Amino acid sequence: MALFNNTRQALRHMVADLCNDLITGTVADPASGSFVCKETAWQRSDDYFNDWMEVFCYSGTGVGTSGKPKTWTGSTNTLTFAPAATLTDGDLAEMHRRFTVDEYNRKINAAIDAVAKEAYVYKVDTSTVVVDDTYSYDLPTSFVSIFEIEQETDESGIYDGTGILDLRAIKFVPGSPSKFEINPKWFTLTADRHLRIKGFASPATLDNDAAECPIDPTYVCNQAAALLLQSRIRTEDSSEQYQVQQISTYMAAAGAARARLMTTALQGIPVIE
Repeated sequence: MALFNNTRQALRHMVADLCNDLITGTVADPASGSFVCKETAWQRSDDYFNDWMEVFCYSGTGVGTSGKPKTWTGSTNTLTFAPAATLTDGDLAEMHRRFTVDEYNRKINAAIDAVAKEAYVYKVDTSTVVVDDTYSYDLPTSFVSIFEIEQETDESGIYDGTGILDLRAIKFVPGSPSKFEINPKWFTLTADRHLRIKGFASPATLDNDAAECPIDPTYVCNQAAALLLQSRIRTEDSSEQYQVQQISTYMAAAGAARARLMTTALQGIPVIE
């Protein structure tokens, strides 16, 4: 398991907290285009949330439902939103007034991409299956170097060290997809057995809320927050000087965390140009 394994949803909430742009609550009494939420953070006067950017269901039956807040009735703790959809009792909702969920997700991925060549992660892949009389295979995606390939034993899923291939017998061929070719004079493959490939990979961007990030969240969240504020720095309803100060603070925190990232001197054979 990676030292860090925060989901995209968890990272988004961390970033939104940094931006003072998050309240969450539990849905009650849902109807088409409305629901009730009586939690403390939602105890506000009429119309308080009318101009907020987005309400989004991040957990429960209605997960993924998104809408624009329209009216808030403080006496009944009722929010209406559009386009109308019906959530379910117990669904969990987040609400933002400055940035959308999509903006948060994209800036989180931008922060991950920025350290793609600095924060390599250990990776093991067993998806490659030997085909009879075949010694050329597609390389699983995202590997940047390989330091071991081993064929499983005659017992499924067992790798006892007896099937480790000599890397001198392997040629890596860049392309789309990249391939690896095994010299049959050096090693005999057995059909239907899996190959376990060990190496290092660039951290993947996150394509859904359950996807996990192995990078220090201090870096990811501060970098994403700085990018978000930069995207709004010249809007009419913001104080440019204050935002510059915020950006500087977040960039400093991100830079300090970035300097501490565990970068690995690549072992084995590089497989990217």
